[in-house]
Amino acid sequence: MRTLIHKSKLAWFTLAGMGLGYLLVHPFAMLAYILGPQHTYVPMDFSLWGRQVRISFSSEMLAMGLAFAFIGGVSGFCLGAWHLQKERLAAEKMESQQRLAALNTLKELMVTLAHYIRNANMVIGGFSARLSKRLSDTELQGQLQLIQRASQEIEAVITSLQNLTEITTTTYTPHGQDRMIDLKKELEAHLAVTQFPDGPA
Repeated sequence: MRTLIHKSKLAWFTLAGMGLGYLLVHPFAMLAYILGPQHTYVPMDFSLWGRQVRISFSSEMLAMGLAFAFIGGVSGFCLGAWHLQKERLAAEKMESQQRLAALNTLKELMVTLAHYIRNANMVIGGFSARLSKRLSDTELQGQLQLIQRASQEIEAVITSLQNLTEITTTTYTPHGQDRMIDLKKELEAHLAVTQFPDGPA
């Protein structure tokens, strides 16, 4: 869609340049020539202006008019390409600024969340590890290991969010519209060096 809009704008710039070249530059060039030092016409003789305009659009001057239209079209195309490039760079700069602002906001949020969540997570992970050593019930030890694993995943999520340098999103569910920050690679990297290297559950 964006490419189609850009092509349409470029076409309008080109057509506008051709129109200006044929309708404005061409008769002005003929008038400037007839008022040159090689002729004795008076510049304020407006009847001369009208006559030159009529001659400019006569069939005899069609080739010259088309030449000016071509030059105007090329100029319009170049101007349009420059304008579209400027628009694209401005849009990219704004998008980059928005993404940077979102990233900075996320980092500020993560500093706050990390302070409270990590304190609670240390209690959860620490006590579950102590209980796991003291309990002999295999079923309870398995449940405590799940708690420790969840604690490590929470820590990995916090670390991944704090170390983000670029925000990429993915769908929350395969068929849903909600978006979430994609941390899959970062989580796998952090969990690979923990007690549970097989990644997040």
